[in-house]
Formats: sequence, C-alpha cells, structure tokens
Amino acid sequence: MNATFDNTSVLKTDSDDRVGVIALLIRASRVMAEHAKQALRCRVARVALERVRRNPAALVRALGTAHQVLIVCHGNIIRSAFAARLLQQQLGETADIRIASAGVQAMPGRPSHPFAVLEARRLGVDLTQHAASRITEDDVRASDVVFTVDLIQYVVLRDRFPEVHDKLFLLTALEPAIPLEIDDPVMGNRKVFEGCFAHITRAIDPIRRVIEQSRTRR
Repeated sequence: MNATFDNTSVLKTDSDDRVGVIALLIRASRVMAEHAKQALRCRVARVALERVRRNPAALVRALGTAHQVLIVCHGNIIRSAFAARLLQQQLGETADIRIASAGVQAMPGRPSHPFAVLEARRLGVDLTQHAASRITEDDVRASDVVFTVDLIQYVVLRDRFPEVHDKLFLLTALEPAIPLEIDDPVMGNRKVFEGCFAHITRAIDPIRRVIEQSRTRR
C-alpha cells in the first residue's frame, strides 16, 4: 500500500505557525511599548514629585482641611494597609478625619500578608482583621488627599482618575530625607518587611504632625 503525503496540510500548519509567531511578536512589542511609556511617565512624575518635596505647601494646606485621606498601593495587603492603620491609630479613632486604604489591583476581601501582620504587631498595629479593597472612583471622590506609595500607582491613578490630579501625592512627600518610593516587600523575608515598615513609619510621622497641628489651630 502506498502512503500518501498531504502537502496542503503541511503548508497550512506552517502558515498557522507563522501567524502564531507574528501574533506573539506583535503582543510582545505592544507590551514593551507600554512598559516604555509607563517608565517615561514615571520619570516625568518623579521630577514633579521631587518638586513637591521641596515645596509641599499645597499638600500641607490640603491635609489641614482634610476629612478623609486615602493611601493606595498595589494589593492593599501590606504597605497601604499598614500605613493607613498606623496613621489612624496615631491620630486617634475618634479624630475628625478618616484614614482609608485601597489597592489598584487588590483582590477584595484578601487578608494582610502574614509577614505584614507579624511586623505590624511588633510595632503595635493590628492588621489581623484587615480585608483588602480595590480602589473605586467613589473612593477618590470621597477623599481630600490621596497618597500612593510608589510612582507606578501614582501614574496609574492619575491616568485612571483625572479628577484626582490636584489631590494626589506620594506618601513620602513631607519627608525628603528618605527614598521617594516605598518598595513592595511581598517577595521578601521578615527583614525586608521590617525595612519597609520603618520606611512607612518615617513617611507617616510628618503627615501626622501636619494634621495634628492644623486641628489645634482651629
């Protein structure tokens, strides 16, 4: 029996493979282009935010009359969760200002990272009941000041919610002696979490002072 060779089938398979490879290359080039654009936006934002650090008058005024402050990170299970809870605790639960937190890619209801719970507890902050929340337009509208912990979140919020622009700042804006961005420790060990929370604590302190001073002058 003579075997037959289906040349048409082979050609079709080769053509499909080429189409698949081209599609992958197009997607990869688009992802790279988007990353490049985001990196450029972050560099531009860094320049503007370093300027805010040198002259934080607008932030100080906004904090002086704020009724709600929102702190935002990526997943709302480590950095923003701890920062918001710490600041609210320092100001007092009965203070006339609410400190909220959210994440740009948060999975709603997700608990804090175990290392975050342990490190927060060591610092006197309880994150055991924290549940992650994804940021919404209503959150932005309800907040008088919105802080992000790094440049990526800053750029994402500015692009997603144009109305946030005048009240959007980095958490470190009032403490120029520390690094501008607070890195995500999610892949690190306890030591990395310790360093992250120390960074947050230093960033929070001048924010607390501005809020407290503004209340005493009323």
